[in-house]
Amino acid sequence: MIASPFPQRRSVAQGPDRRARLTLLVVLVGCFVPMVARGAEAARGNNPADPSGAPKLYWFVPDGMRADPQTFDVFRWAKEGSLPHLKRMMDSGAYGYCRPAFPGHTPANFATLFTGAYPEVNGVNDGPMHAEGSPLSQISIPGFSSTAKKVEPLWITLEKSLGAHVTLLSIPGSTPPELKHGNTIRGRWGRWGADFHAVNFQDDADPTYAQYDRNAARLFFQGAPLTQRVNKSPTTGWPSVVSFSPKQEAVCVAWGKQVRACVFDSTDDQTVNFDRVALSEDGARILCVLKPGEWSDWLPITLKWRIPSGNLERDVPTQIRIKLVRLEANGLFRLRFFYNNLNPFMTEPPELADELTRGVGPMVDFVDNYPAQLIFYPEDKATFLEEARMSLDWHRDAASFVLKQYRPQIFIQSVYTPNQMLCSRWWMGYVDPKSARYRDVTDAERDRLWGEVKQMYRGIDDILGRMLDQAASETNSYVVLSSDHGALPLDFQVRLNNLFARKGWLQFTADPVTQERSVAWSQSRVVYLKMHSVFIHPDGLGGNWKRASGPAYEKLRSEVKQTLLELQDDQGVHPLDKVTEWENARKEFRLDPERTGDLVIANRPGFGWSEEMSPGLEVFSRPLVSGYKQAIRPEQEQGMWTPFVIIGPKVRKSHYLGAQPIEAVDQQPTVFRCLGLPQAKWGQGRVVQEVFPP
Repeated sequence: MIASPFPQRRSVAQGPDRRARLTLLVVLVGCFVPMVARGAEAARGNNPADPSGAPKLYWFVPDGMRADPQTFDVFRWAKEGSLPHLKRMMDSGAYGYCRPAFPGHTPANFATLFTGAYPEVNGVNDGPMHAEGSPLSQISIPGFSSTAKKVEPLWITLEKSLGAHVTLLSIPGSTPPELKHGNTIRGRWGRWGADFHAVNFQDDADPTYAQYDRNAARLFFQGAPLTQRVNKSPTTGWPSVVSFSPKQEAVCVAWGKQVRACVFDSTDDQTVNFDRVALSEDGARILCVLKPGEWSDWLPITLKWRIPSGNLERDVPTQIRIKLVRLEANGLFRLRFFYNNLNPFMTEPPELADELTRGVGPMVDFVDNYPAQLIFYPEDKATFLEEARMSLDWHRDAASFVLKQYRPQIFIQSVYTPNQMLCSRWWMGYVDPKSARYRDVTDAERDRLWGEVKQMYRGIDDILGRMLDQAASETNSYVVLSSDHGALPLDFQVRLNNLFARKGWLQFTADPVTQERSVAWSQSRVVYLKMHSVFIHPDGLGGNWKRASGPAYEKLRSEVKQTLLELQDDQGVHPLDKVTEWENARKEFRLDPERTGDLVIANRPGFGWSEEMSPGLEVFSRPLVSGYKQAIRPEQEQGMWTPFVIIGPKVRKSHYLGAQPIEAVDQQPTVFRCLGLPQAKWGQGRVVQEVFPP
């Protein structure tokens, strides 16, 4: 792994012990004192009345907020009154569209936005990246980690150059924390802190769910379980639970904590009619009793955080909400455990977690996860919408809390919920006319789906409004709205590793119990790994990977390339849009060649590459999810575009930047111009001069 070139507060290995001491100190001193102290510290250097007139920046980056002039015409929606705060920005500033960098997904484009450089320079080609010297079976460079970047992000530059007090909220690529003096709050997937992801517990006796791929039930297909299959058994326990059919019990274990679920029948109607689930840690003290579709309140729970470094373990007191997503009369159930996304190991300084939990409430950072889990039943959709609303409300209130309590000079916030909705099962395929599923619903149903999508956009608009309200009381503040990428309909999944297995280039095994499939690396010569790389070695891919060379390598690579070029579905459509050798990755895709496979591939819109393998070795399939954005060349589709809107004292008012998009790399130098800073020496973007008065 390439180490971060920037100073950090401490190493990750040192973090837990220091955090434990700080957390204990907070408990001993009390909750109120740290809040007052931090508020006073923030106000000292960031009072709006400060005669120095230091510029402020509030930058909101909703993840996956598509904006284009055809289908997701957010500027028209704003003019029609649906997005009043966006309309405020349009009237007071400059606005237009932005095109992301390839491969069009979160880690690469957050790095591009905040470094002003393409992945060829910033080094973040992907989320899971691989480099020579490490096995391909594991991620050697996690793109969501701050350590993946080869150049410094905007927040470091502003802290060093302006002495700015910076607060980062839910920013991918911000953890492990890089700020020396600011606030870092849950950076998302940075391999830092006690990050307790939500878990579904699915009745394993349900024949419907049994057909689904178990490999897709882990975070990013390789991490912690996102859905666990559990069995029920008859029980004579639970003395306080009265049931008119024999009670059944399942044991749900996640993050080192066991919670028991009792499925029971509360109706004395002489039929087996299960209608309630009771939850308890011990079968005696009841945590909650839920009806189908019902959420519990936030409940206290203590989880286990296992720290790989030193094989340490910490007890982490936090909160949980439980939803009974689905319960059939025969007892088949589906439960969802959602954990507060804040704890002292997820914020820097640690006491921020307690301050935010008390001031805003337990954090619901975003809905569902990746890969999507709330896609199997109609009840999953209802749960998705409820969770999405909770996340947008939390981020709205958190924006107010942070701006009023800490008064940062620089505040950068993201919410992942837009990406999750547009890349889920239920919406994109039925609202975008380019989707193969578009006609699968009636016009009335489509209108209802559009209503749900626009309600999510109104939630984004409400968060934006809190930043605008704060800026309105100040004289030298800039507010920016942008995003990392849009999203497109996904019609077909292309399982390239099945294709390679058919050719005899890849071998895989299946776990006899879980049926999860794994590549047999030493026996495999070709493999596809997210999001755009094919790795090739004529002598096998086992051990620490080293890029091959020589005639045998060139021959095999040429054969693989030709196979990809010739691949087509049963309609004669080729899913491959573009392919190039790793040596040309910089020229053709503006990627860092050191962090790519032997071939770099882009998919045609409507098709999406998949790593997953299956017994039947089918190559083309119709996925449940109907939206995506990975490995699409952004110049191919307007649906990949995002908004770029900026207001502030140096910015033109009510100025449309035109139908042609700017590039993601252009945003950082434009913001620097507003703040009086020169472009970074590694910058590859341009100052968008049209933003400023002539």
